[in-house]
Amino acid sequence: MVRLPPLFLIGLAGCGFARWPDPSEVYPAVYTPEEDLEPYEEVRWETGTWDPTEDLDIAAQYLLKSNNHRPGAPVESLDHFEAMRPQLPPLAGGVELSLVGDVMWIGENWSGFLTPAADLLDGDLRIGNLETPTSALHPVETVLQGLPAFNAPPEMLDGLPLDVLQLNNNHSLDVGEDGLTSTLEEVDARGYVRTGIDRHAFVEVDGQRIALLAYAWGLNQLDVTPERELFLVPFGHLDPPVDLSSVRAEIAAAREDADSVVVLLHWGFEYEYYPDPHFMVLARELVAAGADVLVGSGPHVVQPPELCHVNRAEHVPGIGTCSVRSDDGEPRTAAVLYSLGNFGTRMARLPAQVGLVASVSLDPDVTGLGWQAAATVDGANGLEVVPLDGLTDEPDYAEEAERLDAHLGAHWRR
Repeated sequence: MVRLPPLFLIGLAGCGFARWPDPSEVYPAVYTPEEDLEPYEEVRWETGTWDPTEDLDIAAQYLLKSNNHRPGAPVESLDHFEAMRPQLPPLAGGVELSLVGDVMWIGENWSGFLTPAADLLDGDLRIGNLETPTSALHPVETVLQGLPAFNAPPEMLDGLPLDVLQLNNNHSLDVGEDGLTSTLEEVDARGYVRTGIDRHAFVEVDGQRIALLAYAWGLNQLDVTPERELFLVPFGHLDPPVDLSSVRAEIAAAREDADSVVVLLHWGFEYEYYPDPHFMVLARELVAAGADVLVGSGPHVVQPPELCHVNRAEHVPGIGTCSVRSDDGEPRTAAVLYSLGNFGTRMARLPAQVGLVASVSLDPDVTGLGWQAAATVDGANGLEVVPLDGLTDEPDYAEEAERLDAHLGAHWRR
């Protein structure tokens, strides 16, 4: 890791940071909320302000949101990501991560559903969020209990083209504590690196030590206090402000013991095509705390990413620029992948069926980014995930591919 001379840092502080605005007075902390939204567009489960088993009218609106989605965003967000897209650098040297979002309950073809897309994950370390228990002690089913409760057979784990599994998310306790314990046993028996239950993970790749910290916004079981440590942080709660002190401390500690810090976040508001500015403020706080890469899952649709400058005074924060200062004063580059969407799903809408395989190169901070898209389709043996590029002869998939190019930026697509 390059260490800059203290005099250089003093010079930056003297000439550039003095003209920085107060972060609380610029975007994303300051923005114009959208107006004239449909009632369903304003419903957000992760705020913790309603219970789907009791607030049935709100739950009905949320079902509408799961079908219709929320494609818009505040005008400042639209302007910000329009300016951000051309700044995203293509892949460069260093260790390459392959990242996917939610690997979900798919109901069939358990050991083969990801095989057609496996070649897309060609990085040195392959990471994804397992959005279902795989308990050998419980039936294979999905049960509606206000929100779906999942369990997949352990055979699901046999065909995952992944090295690291994030296991803490809102479905972690869908079949209880014994189901979670059974899942851990099945994951461990197959040799996966796991993170997010009881501990975080550290891995060594090509001489780089990488910390893999994992956090989740909460559990679907509102009345359950987990017996294990699931690293739950109520990211979606808007008032009072989210307390990130424990997360910041763990990131800072990991930075002392690793070359790169990757933070896996099960967060965001579901079915929204842009991250809410609330999450962008949290992201800046986590990057300032020492995170090099933030990897988001949970919204079930793809959201555009950001490149963040750390301790670079020439990059003034605001619309079009993610820029933060950290206590160590060391310049570096970070990336925020707010949501990678789904990597296998039974959801009905095409934007939820198409997710990203994102690539990030680290040396040891971020040197470049890349993306490819994959879609869940009906295959010969049931649902399977295939590269989107092979489907674009069909108009619906061609339209979705064009939307993603515009949404994310095509120049860093692999």
